[in-house]
Amino acid sequence: AAKALAMACVITTRYSAVRKQGFAEDGKTELQVLDYRQQQHRIFPLLAASYAFYFSGRKLWTQLKNIEEKLIKAKPLNKAVVSDVHATSSALKSFTTTVAADGIEDCRKACGGHGFLSSSGLPELFTTYLQSPTVEGDNAMLPQHVIRVLLKLVQAVQSNQGVEDYKACDSYTLVPSLKVVVHGGHEQCNAITSQDMCQLPTLLSAFRHRAARLVVAVASQMNEDVTVKGSSMQEAWNNALVAMGKASRAYSLLLILQDFTEGIVEEQRNQIIGRPEADVMNDLAKLFALYWMEKDMGEFLEDGYLSPGQAKWVASNVNSYLAVIRKNAVALVDARDISDFRLKSALGRYDGDVYPHIMAAAKKDPLNAVDPGPAYDPALKRLIKGGVGVYSGTASRL
Repeated sequence: AAKALAMACVITTRYSAVRKQGFAEDGKTELQVLDYRQQQHRIFPLLAASYAFYFSGRKLWTQLKNIEEKLIKAKPLNKAVVSDVHATSSALKSFTTTVAADGIEDCRKACGGHGFLSSSGLPELFTTYLQSPTVEGDNAMLPQHVIRVLLKLVQAVQSNQGVEDYKACDSYTLVPSLKVVVHGGHEQCNAITSQDMCQLPTLLSAFRHRAARLVVAVASQMNEDVTVKGSSMQEAWNNALVAMGKASRAYSLLLILQDFTEGIVEEQRNQIIGRPEADVMNDLAKLFALYWMEKDMGEFLEDGYLSPGQAKWVASNVNSYLAVIRKNAVALVDARDISDFRLKSALGRYDGDVYPHIMAAAKKDPLNAVDPGPAYDPALKRLIKGGVGVYSGTASRL
């Protein structure tokens, strides 16, 4: 998901920097399409997601390798950890492949008509990737796997037994909020100013609370269906499927944001990136969190975790961080180091020489081997202005 979405973002960001449309206030200077805030809102959250997915994928790969090594060496495995990795992989697969598939298509649309060209590379990228939300576990079904594991954690927190078994698990990050929600407590965002809302610890706490609350809501709904309404467990499970999907999505976003922030710290600690690069990456992480918070705002508001005043800060901060990311947008896609050979895109070329290569690609089409095209004489000639006669390339009557 990270690689495919990154490729789409590279193509769209580079093309949006090359293409100019409209004029500045002086009436002479043409504007890059990438300078339009609407275009930034279409592209930059996807660019942030492509980086975020990379860090989550890397962490999951490490977890799976650790389990594999223990199996090979016949070392004991913690059952809770194995189940947790299954929940993590199910949640991430369901969410990231959906976002990537939809995001690639959004990138194509953001390139206008040229994005529909075969030479843009986007139609092939999209149709090749489009299987991903279905294969290796249908994305609509996987949330059940996630919730089945998380409900056991809720039960452990309620009974205060076995919680320590989850200390090495991703889901353990939910425990502080679960303890509050399960026992009837109420958490609330502590942001006092608009700037406070942009702090990653504040955003992580919000996503943790939302995920914990929605998981507990699934447990409460099922318990009510069985104990109060007399439903069977199968009926209760079926009734909760929609709520499970919401909870799984919320848990995925928590994991991704957490992996993103921890990954940046780790890269800096290992001296792979410096402070300036880490600052840019943190800006991406903030945009990622703020964008998805705005998108799912109802879930943060419905239990009063965010106040209406705090909610207003989110949209304005998204807008602000789009401007912040704009300064480094082209550098961020170049940093992915995806070659022109892999992109197979006239629009996303590293050298920015877009239009000559669109023309060169068009000339390779067999339909353009002759001028006028092969359909002219049998079908189009009579529609050309002037009726019969010599082809002049003039406007048609259509």
